[in-house]
Amino acid sequence: MTDELQQRDVPRLVLEAVERCKGYLPPTPLEYSMYLSDQVKGEVWLKLDSMQRTSSFKFRGAVNKILSLDEADLDKGIISASTGNFALAIAEAVRIRNRRATIYVAEDIDSTRLQLLRTHGLDLVVHGTGAWDAEKEARRVAAQDGKIYVSPYNDPIVVGGQGTCGYEISQQLPDLDAAFFACGAGGLLTGSAGWLKSHNPAVQSFGVSPANSPVMFESMRSGKMIEMETLPTLADTCAGGVDLDSITLELCQHYVEEILLLTESEIEQTIRLLFEQHRLVVEGSAALAVGGLLKRKDQFKGKKVVAVVCGRNIDLEVFKRIIG
Repeated sequence: MTDELQQRDVPRLVLEAVERCKGYLPPTPLEYSMYLSDQVKGEVWLKLDSMQRTSSFKFRGAVNKILSLDEADLDKGIISASTGNFALAIAEAVRIRNRRATIYVAEDIDSTRLQLLRTHGLDLVVHGTGAWDAEKEARRVAAQDGKIYVSPYNDPIVVGGQGTCGYEISQQLPDLDAAFFACGAGGLLTGSAGWLKSHNPAVQSFGVSPANSPVMFESMRSGKMIEMETLPTLADTCAGGVDLDSITLELCQHYVEEILLLTESEIEQTIRLLFEQHRLVVEGSAALAVGGLLKRKDQFKGKKVVAVVCGRNIDLEVFKRIIG
């Protein structure tokens, strides 16, 4: 792993985040799923991180990072890039410190989400045709102007913050057998899996990515981060490129059993299932963990499993089309 992570391993980063973010990260609830338990023939729980502030797990990493910065760093200015959820999380986190942030987004961002970001007091820059273009430009400008770039995943402090989800799971389900997480660049997955392995080495953690954007899946197969073309996906907050030097690849290799892929049809079916069975409104990325569990349901007979429902920022018209 990187020198920084050798010195400050993921469990320690998570514990530091738990302490630093007291008062800002109320634990999100667990909901027992009778339907999924019947399907798996085990015991299945949903971790409703869709109920976190800004309606997404992303607030965990953003607030941990912003709270870790001193006033001099904040005075330099904060820049990040996002497909939506991390931007909302950064907006809320910098508001706590009485600051603003500049967020780079791509031209293909959903118009409804773009308007939502504008209402949260962010300075927005639209750049490039995809999320990876926006992220590279944000990094370039931050380096050029001496500002603080906050990565949604390629930062130990952010990963530690996202791992507070895994910490809560270990407190709520101490005898857990397996956990499923959405995976884009792997911040939530690696932070939480790293904590869960430290709590109980027998716990298995699985990532689930959209088949239209299988960047971490292919990078795991290749043993190195790769650049590749991706396609549009309902799980847009788990889409796009990943830094070639991202710390999350080695963390995935160390802590994660496997990364699974879901088709667009499977994502839609799972969004519909979560509404029909639990009356949950979820975005595409939040359906990934449950869909991945259903793909491997025969593997977990008699086991206690949690699937993290990670966000609910879905466009109303998209949701109506899927449910209809």
